[in-house]
Amino acid sequence: MKSAMKNRAAAIYMTENITLYHADFLNISANMENGSVDMVFTDPPFELVGGGMKNGKLNYKGGEVFSNCGFSTKHIAFSRWIPEVYRILKNDRYFYVMSNDRNTFSIHEACMGNGFKFCELLVMDKKMTVPSSYYSKRAEFILMYRKGRYRKLHFTGSTVLEAKLPRGKEKRHPTEKPVSMIEHIVRCSTLENEVCLDPFMGSCPVGEACMKAGRQFVGAEIEEKWFMASQDRIREALSV
Repeated sequence: MKSAMKNRAAAIYMTENITLYHADFLNISANMENGSVDMVFTDPPFELVGGGMKNGKLNYKGGEVFSNCGFSTKHIAFSRWIPEVYRILKNDRYFYVMSNDRNTFSIHEACMGNGFKFCELLVMDKKMTVPSSYYSKRAEFILMYRKGRYRKLHFTGSTVLEAKLPRGKEKRHPTEKPVSMIEHIVRCSTLENEVCLDPFMGSCPVGEACMKAGRQFVGAEIEEKWFMASQDRIREALSV
């Protein structure tokens, strides 16, 4: 795999088509070349509303319970990392970013203020409800943007994506998203062997989706626990 990095600035796990960095994305992004990736899909860190969490706690694979959402990195201002995503993304390519209802406006403002053009608002129907002070929440959102002109690809399906969230032993990370849903988006938005980036990869579902779709993947994760979980996921996917 031709790395999108000019030099190695962090701990790295590599296969032929997968490169994982144990690092803060903002610390390694300066070494990433302009226009070096074909797509970005990420579920960034941001403050969660605790109304749907039992006693403010979340669970993940192994039964461990996390207070305060389980992260030492709570929030990184969208205005800090979105400009880097824009620079690294090739022209006429697509950027997808997950959000809850509370953060969509801030994300949209940062994206539009840094040159992105809005494409679609996708709805992830989780097929389960979470209690709220108002209406129970059943959806999360995926904001889709492009850099440059429209690129004609094979966009199939609708703007509502039905998703079965990982549970039990399948769930490696507190906020993990379904690999099958991500794979669908990757196939719609890229061609075979193109490079996808996730600057906040968590347990690396985007990397697994890229493997299944025949795409290359570059990911960064600052927290050691999730970086190790990402390596485990890729090793398991390679062994299948």
